[in-house]
Amino acid sequence: MNVPNTRTPWFRVPEVWLMVVLLGATVLGSFALIASAVQHPDAHITVPHDAARPSKIPPRDPPAATPPGDAR
Repeated sequence: MNVPNTRTPWFRVPEVWLMVVLLGATVLGSFALIASAVQHPDAHITVPHDAARPSKIPPRDPPAATPPGDAR
């Protein structure tokens, strides 16, 4: 019983090329995004007459409590 070799080589499967193209586009897009971020840093935007907004996050090191008799 002689069975012919019917296996298809990997480079003839269209799904493989789809994966290769998608992976390549992802890598190239990542490098393009990094290059754009390095060439054009974020600008600091200031708003005139803007009031300071206190944060709702408690301070990391709370200030030391003053004794009750110490009036400053």
